[in-house]
Amino acid sequence: MLSIKSAVLTALQTNTSLSTLTGFYFFHPPDFTNLPALSYFEIDNIGTLYGDDQEIGSEFVYQIDLWHSGSLTALAMGVDSAMKTLDFARISSNDLYEQDSLIYHKSMKFRLDYSDPSF
Repeated sequence: MLSIKSAVLTALQTNTSLSTLTGFYFFHPPDFTNLPALSYFEIDNIGTLYGDDQEIGSEFVYQIDLWHSGSLTALAMGVDSAMKTLDFARISSNDLYEQDSLIYHKSMKFRLDYSDPSF
């Protein structure tokens, strides 16, 4: 199984449009006291290409969520830009509102077909 989690996190953390984020969390922020925040996780990792009895290609699907008490538009544009640097394509983007916490939540999904260039 191929993994690009570290590359995804690095691309998000080094994007200057996301510098106002208070944290980058795997799966979910621990609380909503420090906003804006970002969470991310791999939804799917499907082996798509094999050679010499090893996986050399995968389809990755990632979900990136933004959390804030204000507008998420500029942050969403930053996430989109960061993911495009890795050749991900955005496959969905949803504006949500967490009624219980009064937090705006943007959920974005990205897809990448990847082949190991060292093979």
